[in-house]
Amino acid sequence: MPKVKTKFGQENKLIHPKSRKADQISREWHREVRVKHKKKETAYKMTALGEKIAWFRDQLEPEVTVYSTEQTADLVEQYLGRFDEELEQIKLKNQIGQRSSRQHASREDAIEHSQKLEKDEYEGCGLEIPDLSNPKNLEYLLSWTGVLRFIPNITLKRFRKPQDKGVNAPSDSPSIAEEDVERSDEKTMEVA
Repeated sequence: MPKVKTKFGQENKLIHPKSRKADQISREWHREVRVKHKKKETAYKMTALGEKIAWFRDQLEPEVTVYSTEQTADLVEQYLGRFDEELEQIKLKNQIGQRSSRQHASREDAIEHSQKLEKDEYEGCGLEIPDLSNPKNLEYLLSWTGVLRFIPNITLKRFRKPQDKGVNAPSDSPSIAEEDVERSDEKTMEVA
């Protein structure tokens, strides 16, 4: 989009509000606002993702080369319960004293809301976490210094809560991913 240029000596000249030049200036201003908002939103998302990845990195054991599904599920359960102590402290503070209102109500509500969203995501489509089943990704994650611009180098994977069919009973039916592969193979065989 071309820049709006004024003639020399006419910098302070008034522009008619319904002119094409006024529309052009308005479009440029709105675009700048939109770009700034997008940058701020992206930075916020990257910071939140960086905090999540850093939490997982801090919980990893250096001697483990590949995490199994059970170990990963345990880590995710710990992640979902990371605010339990803080919630207990807030509830204790609310029990003490003669106050009728809740102290730290906004923090408590924010924690409970985020826990509910993360739990629903974990039980539904899956929580996005670093891929702990890939040895190269795990090695890179352990060596990651926390710089946000290197987050795209870490492979992320959606991890869903494992479905238990009894007490440690092995499942005879194929997993959902295996069924999808079989269906796609059938479709390609039909086309060929």
